[in-house]
Amino acid sequence: MTRLARVLSWILLLSTGVAAWAADNHEQACSVQSVSIEGQSGLVYYPFADRDEVGRLRLIIAARGQCRFGLALLPTSSAELLGPGQPVSVTFRDMSDRILPMNGNEQRWLRFEQTARGAEVDIALLLPRGQARRAGDYANNFVARIFANGHPVREIDFPFSIRVAPQVDLRLAGNTKGQLGKSAGMNFGRLETGESLSALLAVRANGAYNLTVTSDNHGQLRHTSLSGDNTAVPYTAWLDGQQLSLHGGGDSRSYSTPHDGKHFRSITVQIGDTRGRVAGDYGDCLRATITTLQ
Repeated sequence: MTRLARVLSWILLLSTGVAAWAADNHEQACSVQSVSIEGQSGLVYYPFADRDEVGRLRLIIAARGQCRFGLALLPTSSAELLGPGQPVSVTFRDMSDRILPMNGNEQRWLRFEQTARGAEVDIALLLPRGQARRAGDYANNFVARIFANGHPVREIDFPFSIRVAPQVDLRLAGNTKGQLGKSAGMNFGRLETGESLSALLAVRANGAYNLTVTSDNHGQLRHTSLSGDNTAVPYTAWLDGQQLSLHGGGDSRSYSTPHDGKHFRSITVQIGDTRGRVAGDYGDCLRATITTLQ
């Protein structure tokens, strides 16, 4: 009788242990109630800025139980935004600057913060600098796959859009500096009739543009310290081989959108008659101004 009682006691203890484990497992289960993504509005991309542009998305997951969330992006959406020009390339990153892969299965564990709305985390959308895309609106729809405790539980479509701003940029290089910059010089040394020099103009634009060239001295080199008779030397200037009219308010040319966002142009200056001029230093300032036509 004693032996039977011991066996029954062991069976009861075993059954009680199983029931306790099952109840604890039920309490730990993760149940996702809703998933939403909030996008940043009004993001503007400047193609020739000296920085990458970064947009922000906010992922919000309402859930019950013990949850550890991960995220993957599905390959149904290419990593680019579509618009009036060539696509704008983008990459998705977490706040640790890790790239979020777009194969749909390789999840990233993210550090969520708990708020009144649920578990929330920021996602960065990076637009690399230097993409000379035509001005306008660009957008695309992406698909995010949510993982809870290692298992895929939800998929959500989310749109993202930006505006590419019309932008132009101009750099110059003359014979006094070998590198491109905001200013350049032409040093003729001893002035001689017919001598010529050229300066390079590097234009970056994502749309049609206007280039205006003006002369402070209206197409003449003037003595830097004297005025009066024989203190000016005339010269002729050309932009890409076309003569400029600098005697009035300047000369302008309009150009279509560069195919790859870049145009290289040149200004050539040829010295006129120097006979009988007063000895000394002479100079002028040519100003090149570029504006968008959009």
